[in-house]
Amino acid sequence: MESHGVAGSIQVCEATYQLLKDKYLFEKRGLIMVKGKGEMITYILKEINLKI
Repeated sequence: MESHGVAGSIQVCEATYQLLKDKYLFEKRGLIMVKGKGEMITYILKEINLKI
């Protein structure tokens, strides 16, 4: 996933997003092709969710 990331951003897969979505705010990036995995939905970390 590193080769498809956005410079200066943290990109996570769907599984990681599901674990962290209540503590952090993410922006859905959409589908990317990951070598050896195929298409994966990814998200970009935006900020800590201070509403907790």
